[in-house]
Parts: sequence; C-alpha cells; structure tokens
Amino acid sequence: MAKNLPKPKASTQEHLDIEDIVDDLVIFKTGWVALVMSVTALNFDLLSEAEQDATIYAYAAFLNSLTFPLQVLVRSKRADITSYFASLAEAERTQPNPDLKRQIQKYEDFLQSIVHEKSILDKRFYLIINYSPLELKLGGGRDVTSSKGKTQLVSSARTTLFPRRDHIYKQMARVGLTARQLSTKELIELYYDIYNPAPTETQRVILDTTSYTTPIVEPAVEVPSPEKTQSSSLPTAPQDIQVSSLSQDQKTGNQ
Repeated sequence: MAKNLPKPKASTQEHLDIEDIVDDLVIFKTGWVALVMSVTALNFDLLSEAEQDATIYAYAAFLNSLTFPLQVLVRSKRADITSYFASLAEAERTQPNPDLKRQIQKYEDFLQSIVHEKSILDKRFYLIINYSPLELKLGGGRDVTSSKGKTQLVSSARTTLFPRRDHIYKQMARVGLTARQLSTKELIELYYDIYNPAPTETQRVILDTTSYTTPIVEPAVEVPSPEKTQSSSLPTAPQDIQVSSLSQDQKTGNQ
C-alpha cells in the first residue's frame, strides 16, 4: 500500500457557496456574511378592512425605513400530516362526550376529503440581511478559511448586522409579525434541508456543528417515530392547499 496517499477532499463542500456557519451567522466563500431570520405568518383575509389598511400602511412604513438590502425567502414544502391524523384519532378514542366524538369524526372526514383532492403545503418565511467587508472598507478577498480571518470577519459583521436585525424586529412587530434570528443549529438544518429536500415531519438532520466540515459526512437524520411512518397513502391532485405552519390550529386556516 502506498504510504503517501492523497489527502481526501470534501468535493461536495467545494461546490457549495457556504464556507462556514459561526455564531448564528453564515459565512460565504466570497467573504460575505448573512444573518437569517424566520418570520411568522399573518392571515390577511381574516382581518377586517380597517386592520388590513393598518397592516398595509405598517408594511409600507417598514419598506420605506430600510436603508440596506433585504432578501425575502418563502419556502413551500409538501407536509406529511400523518401524525396529526393520529392525534385526532387518539382524541376521538379518548373523548367521553358522544357529541364531541362525532364532531371529531366529521372533522377527520373533512380533512381526508381535502387531502384526497389537494396537497398540504407547509410554508416558511425568512428575511435575510447580508454584510459585505467593503462596507467597513476592509477590502475584498479576505481569508475566510483561517480561524483568525473568520473571527475578524464575524466581529465586523455583528457590528453591522445586529442593529439592522433589531430594526427589523421592531418594524415587524408593527406589522403584527414576529421575527427571530436562526441559531447555528437551525441554519445547519435549513441548508441541509435545502440540499436534501424531504416532506415536512418526515426527517430532521441531527448533525453537530463540526461534522458538516468533515471530508465524508455520514447520514445523520432523525428516525421518524412509528406513528409517523404509518402513512395513510392518500392520493393527491396537482392543486395545492397552503398552510403557514403545522400546528393543529392552523392546518386548515387557508382552506
């Protein structure tokens, strides 16, 4: 066996734009840094006319207050609501009131009819603000591979991005929405899901913060529970029904 074996290269990582994820920030190979926030949803159609006008004016004020670029990302994924059906079946089984038991059964039948005709989508909303080293006259082509270079870049990025993040928090609250910065672990899960798409509630990445930089990354996804693996095998049609989250109170909010 040859002694001088070539050093293994992480070929997959070489084709990604991301260099690292440090301190809840995404560092790109170009030296740019991104801060990603998740934002809650608002059912505009359920608001009164006065509330709709107030929301529009608040959103317009938010746009006019921006002095920096802002990216809006909307992700739509097919949702697996098998576990939701299981919880309804359990609620029906344990419900002592016969009238409420019949209402739960009718609700299950209603959801079954919808799933037969349309796909259930899970929609997630994100706001992204970026930092460029040129903003503080640090120059381009900075070394983002060394630990020292990353530390300096993250320190400069935090000084610029955090006041912008706090401004977005306040403006989103005026619109009636809640924004929250994604943690390092949540960012890893987000990008893993982008490159390895799967229906919602079927698998979740459980990588730690160091394993994604190794030359060979072993599969590391959460094993679904037995109740989630028992799919109802319901056919779907091309039409889509969109929901903002998978909570029990919102699954049928946009029907």
